[in-house]
Amino acid sequence: MSESSLLNKQNTEKETYFLMEHEGADLISKFKLPVAASKLAKDETDAVLSANSIGYPVVLKGMFKDIVHKTEAGIVKLAIENDLQLKEAYTEIIENAKKYDPLAVMTGVLVQEMADKGIELIFGVKRDPIFGHQLIIGFGGTLVEIMKDFSVRMLPVNETEVEEMVKELKSYPILKGYRGQSGINLSEVKRICMGLNKLVQEKPEIAELDLNPVIFNEEKATICDVRILIDEQKVEQNQSRSLEAVEKMINPQSVAVIGASTNENKNGGRLFRYLVENKYPGKLYPINPGAKDIKGYKAYPNLIDVPGDVDLACIIVSSDRVPGVMRDCITKGVKAAIIYSSGFAEIGGEGEKLQEEVLALAKEGNIRVLGPNSIGIASPEKQIYTAFGAALESKVKVPGNIGFISQSGAMGSALLSKAWEQRVGFSRWISVANEADLSATDFIEVLAEDELTNVISVFMEGLKDAAAFERASKKALENEKPLLIYKTGRSDVGKRAVQSHTGTIAGDDTVYSAAFDKWGALQVNHLEDLIDVSVALDVQPLPNGNKIGVMTASGGACSVIADLCSEKDLDLPELTETSDKILELIPPFGSAQNPIDVTAEIIAQPEMFKEVLETLTQDPDIDGVIVMLTTNADPGASVIAKAILDVFKRNEKPIVVGRLGATAIAPQAMELYSNHHFPVYSTPEKVVNVMHYLVRYNKLFKKQQR
Repeated sequence: MSESSLLNKQNTEKETYFLMEHEGADLISKFKLPVAASKLAKDETDAVLSANSIGYPVVLKGMFKDIVHKTEAGIVKLAIENDLQLKEAYTEIIENAKKYDPLAVMTGVLVQEMADKGIELIFGVKRDPIFGHQLIIGFGGTLVEIMKDFSVRMLPVNETEVEEMVKELKSYPILKGYRGQSGINLSEVKRICMGLNKLVQEKPEIAELDLNPVIFNEEKATICDVRILIDEQKVEQNQSRSLEAVEKMINPQSVAVIGASTNENKNGGRLFRYLVENKYPGKLYPINPGAKDIKGYKAYPNLIDVPGDVDLACIIVSSDRVPGVMRDCITKGVKAAIIYSSGFAEIGGEGEKLQEEVLALAKEGNIRVLGPNSIGIASPEKQIYTAFGAALESKVKVPGNIGFISQSGAMGSALLSKAWEQRVGFSRWISVANEADLSATDFIEVLAEDELTNVISVFMEGLKDAAAFERASKKALENEKPLLIYKTGRSDVGKRAVQSHTGTIAGDDTVYSAAFDKWGALQVNHLEDLIDVSVALDVQPLPNGNKIGVMTASGGACSVIADLCSEKDLDLPELTETSDKILELIPPFGSAQNPIDVTAEIIAQPEMFKEVLETLTQDPDIDGVIVMLTTNADPGASVIAKAILDVFKRNEKPIVVGRLGATAIAPQAMELYSNHHFPVYSTPEKVVNVMHYLVRYNKLFKKQQR
């Protein structure tokens, strides 16, 4: 059967099917992949002839369209040395297949050369419904799921990425060779990966592919087993819409609140109160047919009755009334709307139909919509609070340069209140909710161009459009605005885990991580990292590498920080001339080596602290500095704070500060840090973790500049 007939044949029952191994082997051999020599035999006599042509020892594999797991069915026979063994194996394959599946029809028996023993790897491809084809390289062949030693990248990959994938494997010391044992031929790994690039480019209908095992012996690589899943279903492409109207959503000159209420226990009443209390600077129009005025503003019975233009419609009425309001928006010429109402796609059924109706109206009127089920947007610097989340009850609302986007309203609101409590400021806070129209990705692209935003931080549950995310991520990189993502909703395994090693390995979260890495987004592992790392990236310069100088006033803190740095792959280099200089500044019972212990005595002489810190920071072998303070108190703590801030301003290296002691004993120092928007972290774990992410983002950023 020809290649084209294999991949384009029509299956009347389903569009998804496995190629038999000989079909897959024929296909990949056309892309110059080193598949083991093989022949498909139609009967026992043909098998003997094929084995003699290939040369013993050989492997026999029964080819049955309906038997995917050949080893489980007992239709694979290894290390066959002669004609007699072959005939016996051939008979066993027929008998085992009948026991496993009496209805299975044999196409033939594949006679394959027996590869020499060596290092076994798996090469896999999985087509993700959002991000497209992913490449997997793993150690252990059939044991890869047990070994859990694999690396994933989005296809296509370049040779540098292939090298990175191999080096990421825990088994890399084995792969590069050790104790006189030769490792694998990296050029063969690259050849296979480049072939897979071309394969999926020309055959995008490949849903999953396993080359497993691929045996590396000396300079040679041999693909011993091929499994390919074909899925001919077409993937619909999302159509992009202009984001021009979103400017009116985040910076509205006039706002109409449809559903504004005199009852502040209702969401519409709270939303309007927040706008008024926070002194919204634009024109404000409450819409309520039962009120004459609300909080001193004239109320209008209908949006159409508003005398002036309306930049933003805030729709906070029952879900069944939303379509009517959208029609009023079309008539009024409104181009941006926030829908706070619930009762749409999040409840399924009729709610989904209602959301589709609202989206159709939005497209008809060329209106960009945030929501439904959104909590809204907060822009503290501009005193625009088109949001009703409980976080807005806070008396302290801190402006800043972090743009925060959340796909969870409740989680986003909680993080906003927590950030303000810590005196961390946001430029924009956005709850995207159902994403019927505008998505988190759209707002990443918007904030990449926002003059108030330096760092973009996202609480993410999932994505719908990979191309849009790639575009938004690249725009953030071009404008040198770090993009941080905390991804939740991690799924367990791929949908076809029982059919494919690749499906098991490349679960959704792994694929998301590969996409983030490909496009320059920094994925953080814990929710609190969103705030901790965002603040650091807003304030701190990036370190050039992972060589870190550590300065403490406690021998115990030295050992704790050193252990944590080792866990996070932060190197603490030995100091040379710098150590001699520091010895002259600290007590003889201190430590001038890295980590540096200036002892409690130097804390008692805070003016000396600055000289030690400056000396360490200026060491050319140090990329960044961690300062771990313990229980220093005012007034000495204030002197140290001033010293840290002064050294920080005059250098171009990150200085990440931790302080374990109570805030109450150093209020002046903590206020000084806060007034300079300089973060101080509460534990050794946090301070090391933040430096780790600064190093990671620097590597990510440099990789994107290649």
